[in-house]
Amino acid sequence: MAPKQPPKIYQLLLRSHKMTIFLTRTPTSTVQEIKEEALSALLSDVNLNDVPKVAGVDDFELCKLLRGRDAAGPIPQYEILDHSKAIKDCGILNWEILYFQFRDEETGDLQPVTFIQPPTFEEEDIPPPPSASLNKGKRKATD
Repeated sequence: MAPKQPPKIYQLLLRSHKMTIFLTRTPTSTVQEIKEEALSALLSDVNLNDVPKVAGVDDFELCKLLRGRDAAGPIPQYEILDHSKAIKDCGILNWEILYFQFRDEETGDLQPVTFIQPPTFEEEDIPPPPSASLNKGKRKATD
């Protein structure tokens, strides 16, 4: 069996608060290019109110969730991605979720990663099936 080829296109999800941005990039795209495209989405009119306002790519960082041996303890740990590296060199996988880490407006310090996990299943009430008709069977002849 031949080894699995790396993808030619990466689908990336960028998350913060209740917002998810979907991007399609090549493996040679740099993290800086992803940040510029994310900035364009953050500056659009559809931006949510709870997401911090940004003016440039220096107002936030992109990071990925550490897994396996790198993640110590029950609290999630995140690694900030190097701007100059390509996606494939950062160890990012296809369909990986990247997270925004915004800078504080006053101090410039990075704030913790904030996002709300969407529900797995819809919790809408399923309407009951229509009740069976009481007049089943053959029709009676009318005089």
